[in-house]
Amino acid sequence: MTTDSLIQRLEDLKAKQKKIDAAWRNTGDKPLLDFFVEIIPKTLNCERCSIFVLDPQSDNIWVQSGTGLKEHQVAVPRDESLVGQVISSGEAQLESDMENRVGSHEWVDMQTGYMTQSALCVPVRGAAAGQVNGAIQVLNKRGMKTFSDEDQKILERLAFHIQMNIENIYLHQQLAKLLNDTRKTISALEKRIVQLENS
Repeated sequence: MTTDSLIQRLEDLKAKQKKIDAAWRNTGDKPLLDFFVEIIPKTLNCERCSIFVLDPQSDNIWVQSGTGLKEHQVAVPRDESLVGQVISSGEAQLESDMENRVGSHEWVDMQTGYMTQSALCVPVRGAAAGQVNGAIQVLNKRGMKTFSDEDQKILERLAFHIQMNIENIYLHQQLAKLLNDTRKTISALEKRIVQLENS
């Protein structure tokens, strides 16, 4: 491969990298998710709401938007959390008496200074059949010990309306990996060009 062809390939890769960078910066519609996090607790008469996204690379789950939380502030394992169970099974879960249960929610409670008493969590499905890319979780129903079946139906309808947004975030995480691989290739090409020029 000649130096000129390497330089051309490098320029092509840099152009692709810029496109990926632009796509990554426009990940999802954060204001829309923040709006849902704001209105869902009012709609369901509960204290908190969080929207979680599955990381396709690490298989961990992190908060994209949540009441009193910053993006990525909370991450939970897929195997040992209520949210992880919902994403793995594709089935909603309703739990009460959480303060007397052992689980990853205890660590999150310590990290955030919040006490979880009751929880309702529903999956957010992707475009692919059966694929779950995230979840919506609400905490601590006001004036009651537990959430109702009606609360679950409402939350499932809301999950349907944000599914494309979560799907975009999920896909953009995969683009981030591609971007990282592209950076490595560019770096290797730049080193090769220097070697050719010095030989």
